Amino acid sequence: MREKTDILIVEDDLDLSDLLASYLIHSDYTVDILNDPLKVLNRLEEKSYKIILLDLSLPKMDGLMLCELIRKKHAIPIIIMSARDNVSDKVLGLEKGADDYLPKPFDTRELIARIQVQLRRSNNSINTNETFEDHEFKCDKTTMKICFKDKPLDLTVAEFGVLKLFLLNRGIVFSREQILDSVEGMNWSSGDRSIDVIISRLRTKLNDNPRDPKYFESVRGIGYRMMQNE
Repeated sequence: MREKTDILIVEDDLDLSDLLASYLIHSDYTVDILNDPLKVLNRLEEKSYKIILLDLSLPKMDGLMLCELIRKKHAIPIIIMSARDNVSDKVLGLEKGADDYLPKPFDTRELIARIQVQLRRSNNSINTNETFEDHEFKCDKTTMKICFKDKPLDLTVAEFGVLKLFLLNRGIVFSREQILDSVEGMNWSSGDRSIDVIISRLRTKLNDNPRDPKYFESVRGIGYRMMQNE
């Protein structure tokens, strides 16, 4: 029997949250429900979770704002569940730190599959004891941390995966599709734009000017590459 996995559902629809909890418990997960978004940050200080399922249309606080606040303090994978299903909403969710975006209504089997993808991704990062250094970067897969100029970067799971991919493959050009395929767990249906958002965020965190790049170079019509060290 596998170890129980704690999941936090943040959803103001009582019927839906109860239904999801029942299905997840039946699938051998342990579940807590919070209908009040203002209680989420305090709860995360009290208890550790492996996954957060987050609705966007919440009372008192918008789900995107809550996602951003969670991400500033925690690296827990966040799966957004929302009836807002256009590309701009999905991209905005990624920008705020979500790891996946599941439009409502959805099949609970798809939800389980996406949860399992995020758990595999986190477990692979934790269980791999490889560390490496690359000039200004130090990557520790055991803690899923990357230090830049001896200071830890505040990275989402997706950002960590993309930056690690490029550090291990300097000089190699990756298309957006190749990045999505290479970084485990990245199944964003918004496609190309999601990669652009991640690269933009990484550039900001590395103080990398796209007009005079030192790290990420855009290759017109193809994708991106990490520039070779001088």
